[in-house]
Amino acid sequence: MKEKMEDRRIMRTRNMLYDAFLDLMIEKGYESITVQDIIDRANIGRSTFYLHFTDKENLLLSNMEQLRHFLKDQSLNNPILNKEEYQFGFSFAMLQHAQGHKRLYKAIVGKKGGTAVIYHMKNMVCGLISDDIEALLPFSSLPIPKEAVIDFVVNTFMTLISWWMDNNMPCPAEEVNRIFHKLALNGLNSLKASV
Repeated sequence: MKEKMEDRRIMRTRNMLYDAFLDLMIEKGYESITVQDIIDRANIGRSTFYLHFTDKENLLLSNMEQLRHFLKDQSLNNPILNKEEYQFGFSFAMLQHAQGHKRLYKAIVGKKGGTAVIYHMKNMVCGLISDDIEALLPFSSLPIPKEAVIDFVVNTFMTLISWWMDNNMPCPAEEVNRIFHKLALNGLNSLKASV
């Protein structure tokens, strides 16, 4: 019983830190946030913060890891349909997440985002995409390095999110997902045809 109470207390503290951090990212941007800002907003002590995280980047990575787990779960629930209707499993869930957290994503991909946030987000997306591409098109049969293929798809996705946010989401997540698949899969299918 005591462990359950401690687990709930740990989760409550972490959630307060996550919420404070995300609110501050929207307001100030990642680069401008200090640990003091986070603990002031969450109304917790400095030592409590350091019990959970080593610094603000560690907090960011923990937040990204939660998002990665969520997207991976969504990906598992959206298996590859077939070769003609291939879909990246994570993309629609991430676009819906972006749609539901518009202010946060605008801050991330906008001027306030900071290179560290974009770097870690791209790494997270890269991991999700790598497995999906391997299922569609084994890297061993590609005429170009697999890293180039992954970067192409990751950058296509990130560019679309940025375009979508910069233009105040002119279409729903479903449409952006369709555009992403059209662009990415046309590129991948041309590689497949050249093998």
